[in-house]
Amino acid sequence: MLNHLHKKKRSWDRTGANRDAERIEPGDTHALPNLNGPGIIRHIWMTLNGTEPDFYRNMYMVFNFDGEETINVPLADFFLFGHGNLVDVDSIPIQVSRQPHLQNPPYRGGLNCLFPMPFENNASLAFKNTGSEPCTVYYYVDWEQLPSLDAPVLPFHATVNEEQTQPPEGQKVIEHGQFDSTLPNPDWKENYVFLNVDGYEGHYVGTGLNIDCKPGWKGKWWEGDDMFIIDGEPWPPRLHGTGTEDYFNLAWGFRKVESRPEHGITVLEKGPEVTDQIDGKFTVYRLHINDPIPFERSLLATIEHGHANDCETLYRSIAYWYGRRI
Repeated sequence: MLNHLHKKKRSWDRTGANRDAERIEPGDTHALPNLNGPGIIRHIWMTLNGTEPDFYRNMYMVFNFDGEETINVPLADFFLFGHGNLVDVDSIPIQVSRQPHLQNPPYRGGLNCLFPMPFENNASLAFKNTGSEPCTVYYYVDWEQLPSLDAPVLPFHATVNEEQTQPPEGQKVIEHGQFDSTLPNPDWKENYVFLNVDGYEGHYVGTGLNIDCKPGWKGKWWEGDDMFIIDGEPWPPRLHGTGTEDYFNLAWGFRKVESRPEHGITVLEKGPEVTDQIDGKFTVYRLHINDPIPFERSLLATIEHGHANDCETLYRSIAYWYGRRI
């Protein structure tokens, strides 16, 4: 006897014709029928077509699990190409396949999410078009309806942050592409924040980071250390890294596009004005599939923007995590 049901939500044409996409007008939201739990979303597949150059950044995923909105983020950020042009991604939970015969940016292809998303009572999923032109969306949502889930149920979250970083006021100014290894950083107060959550228990499972560094901007962004402050612990935190490329499981900088199961570089764009290895647009990711970071009350996930936060750069990130209010 089956103790669970495999189900799908799809954008297929109910008339039997081949008009399988949902057209979402500017400012509109397309809501899927609610999922009644207990259940787990196992797989989400999508593809889009739009006329705006930023349609992947203008289309938002808005997911609500058991009465709490846990995801309200642009598709480009969620699928690890936050600068907006679709690229190939080959990680364990996020996989994107760009179609090579479609040559015009922002390109088209298949977007897949394999993060399990559990819910106890219900889940509501929607796509919101914040752009100024219509966009068509095709989708599959594969999920299981179950008799029960192991407690406690930890809903899946995705949190976006963005900051134009600057060196701390009064600190020594570092030239572009340089750093002073003797400059102390006494705490995490000036760090860039991936996630700051209080009153939750859960575990942190991944980071996507988009960097846009212009020639002449201060400092050297990839010298920044990661710092994860668990449950309000005092300085120094037990998880303190050795450099930005080290946290992202690389070494000696970011120099080529390479997508691996739990880390990689999906974007590395450099224009003719580039004067240093740190200049350009980058998208990098680090997934904590085999080494999630657990917390019981709070988590502050941060990274220095350059050693001792000496860097002037545009940071934009997404944090993937599971958690429930306590």
